[in-house]
Amino acid sequence: MSYRALYRKYRPLTFEEVAGQTQIVQTLKNALKENKIAHAYLFAGPRGTGKTTMARLLAKALNCQNGFGHQCNKCESCIAINEGTHPDVIEIDAASNRGIDDIRDLISKIKYSPVLGKYKVYIIDEVHMMTTEAFNALLKTLEEPPANVVFILATTEPYKLMPTILSRVQRYDFDKVSDENILEKVKDILVKENVAFEEDALKEIISLADGGVRDTLSMVDQAIVYSDMNITMSSVEELFALTSKDDKLKLLLAIQNEDVAKLNVLLDGFVSRGVDIRRLTSDLLLMLKDLLIYKITKNADLIHYIRKEDCEKLLFKTKEINGFIDVLINLTNQFKTVNNPRSLFEISLLKMVSLSQQEQVEIVKPIVSVNKEPTKAVETSNTGLNIINNVDFSSTKEIVDDGHKIEFTNEDILNIMVQANKEHKNKLNQNKSVLDRLLTIPNVGKYVQVLKSSDAAIVSLNAIIYVSRFSDNVNKINLKENQIIFSKIHQAMLGHQVTIIALSFDKYQEMINKFKNLSQLSKLPAPHKIEIDTKLVQEESSTQKLAEELLK
Repeated sequence: MSYRALYRKYRPLTFEEVAGQTQIVQTLKNALKENKIAHAYLFAGPRGTGKTTMARLLAKALNCQNGFGHQCNKCESCIAINEGTHPDVIEIDAASNRGIDDIRDLISKIKYSPVLGKYKVYIIDEVHMMTTEAFNALLKTLEEPPANVVFILATTEPYKLMPTILSRVQRYDFDKVSDENILEKVKDILVKENVAFEEDALKEIISLADGGVRDTLSMVDQAIVYSDMNITMSSVEELFALTSKDDKLKLLLAIQNEDVAKLNVLLDGFVSRGVDIRRLTSDLLLMLKDLLIYKITKNADLIHYIRKEDCEKLLFKTKEINGFIDVLINLTNQFKTVNNPRSLFEISLLKMVSLSQQEQVEIVKPIVSVNKEPTKAVETSNTGLNIINNVDFSSTKEIVDDGHKIEFTNEDILNIMVQANKEHKNKLNQNKSVLDRLLTIPNVGKYVQVLKSSDAAIVSLNAIIYVSRFSDNVNKINLKENQIIFSKIHQAMLGHQVTIIALSFDKYQEMINKFKNLSQLSKLPAPHKIEIDTKLVQEESSTQKLAEELLK
């Protein structure tokens, strides 16, 4: 006999063998017990959660020759349903039989009495794929079928069904099966198949299947073949291109140590092994969630993905962990818009290094205030679309790529860094919503996009240092021609003007290291007035020059 896939070989034969879906099983058993059978059912839920299996089990219970509601799996009717040969249980794949002619053919045969069982059962899978015309043709029959006909519709996308269909069926929503229920089922199957396994390896496979029993068993099938009947964690990681927890821990430790070279080595290794970057991002989020729980509670019983000793190696503060989680959640959303996730992932890792460095800078530097000027909250003006927080953007010129560069030194950067503190940065972050409103103003939107794709790394009262991995952003921020609008944008956010400059990530890292070294030696410069020239002196027009020549 040819090999049968595990999900087919171990498909539940009775309600009691179903993994999860306890409420649905109990409701159907009660309905059968009391002989309260609906004429049409809708089984909705994620793939691989047992919808079609449950439909076949219900069909068996309706037609078992050893008693209504039974599933003996011994009578002619039960055996025929198990083998897919029962003349009265008709399964239709709506993905390939979705047209009005297919439904008319189905309706024409409904009037005939059952051949072998008590009920004719029509199981229509992926019913949301049917055309509108096919649905309309089915409506009347679905509402008033013959007494010995039961429809069972199955779908992963119930929201695509017409309201007129939904109103004519008894709906059951299938949930993703819990990891515990799947693990119990898989372990039982592997014992029967004489396959050795590591429980952690099974848990990893189950997490990949995301609550789907069928997907889990399909992957277990692969793992059995690949690992030669001994499913280990290393074989699962190799087969499905996963990263080990130790590799992910090394990634977080490299961020903690600000070791960008190590990050690149690890990332190159992941890519060469074909690791799924999206899955790696999801795993890092799980690690950080556990780390945050442990940092807050110090209770190792509450963490599941990483060990207590791993948590103790990671010295991040809760604020940093929250920042990392925000970065990775944002990354997860951005994956939907890119074809090559590696670059996006790399930038996010560097941003996490940057967040870690910012925390250290805020700890060691003195909190000072130089040239402090009182600021006041400015109410939003409604007098014009181009006026936000009393700043007029009506004459904004297009952002330029070339022009006069702002000149500043390392000492200027250090001077801003010693004046930076959390209060100023928090105020900037609290007013970021202004950027979204400014996006709609002609020409201003391009300036805003530059700022939104850069990071306000160092924020003092009178100056802000942006950091970007994109040299184009750094160049645009550091051009005097663009400064007037960048300054206006920050005035709209903060209520006062500030000096804005930008650094490349490498330059920023160099200055962070320099700051830390000077801090340890107690040689940081004393804060003083920030004097970086960002104003563009306009050249005199040729007309004005000609007039002056004539007056000589």
